[in-house]
Amino acid sequence: MSTKTFQIVLKSTHKGQAEDFAYISEGKSLLIGRASQHSKVDFKLYNDFVSREHCRIHMKGGKLHIEDLGSKHGTAVNEMELVPNEPCYIEPGDKITLIHGLIELYICIDNEVTREFTSMNVAIPQNIAINDHLQTFIIGETPIKLSAKEFTCLKLLYENMDHLILKEEIIKNVWPERVGDPDQVVTAEEIASLLYRVRKRVKGYFAIKSVAQKGYYMESIKS
Repeated sequence: MSTKTFQIVLKSTHKGQAEDFAYISEGKSLLIGRASQHSKVDFKLYNDFVSREHCRIHMKGGKLHIEDLGSKHGTAVNEMELVPNEPCYIEPGDKITLIHGLIELYICIDNEVTREFTSMNVAIPQNIAINDHLQTFIIGETPIKLSAKEFTCLKLLYENMDHLILKEEIIKNVWPERVGDPDQVVTAEEIASLLYRVRKRVKGYFAIKSVAQKGYYMESIKS
């Protein structure tokens, strides 16, 4: 059985959507679609023109295929429009576009995904101070004021730099009052919204990236 792991990278950015990526391996599939409160997709895109279930990428026998799921605005591979519900073979270097080129995804190969995101050889910005009382990160001379939940989330990611933080751990730290309460389950939409706000606060200093169906990790942006 193939041990290859592919990385699906969102390269182009637009309002509401930061650069992101997800992994896919043998026997797995990746459902791509519009982010919404009750969305069950694996790779969420924050664009109203993306269909709820836009397309699916799956891997079998070491090969990747993509299938448009009857989306309203279409899916293309290397500028060739896909026929809905007909799988198309894709490989590293291919460009996938949604909504007539508005969103671009690229295929990369990554055989080191099991490294648990350690030793990434990135430079952490110097002169960082954390003020718990004021819920503020100070990077150099720049204060970044955050809400209580944003601060808790950012501090958790920062103190575990380059390490994967599971969604369950984020929920436990950010929403402790709702843990174990079946009437107040923290939704995926709430987590995505929180991470989107935190990303905006630290843009230019840190990148927060997601691993589909698992969690998030933060890395420093090289200067």
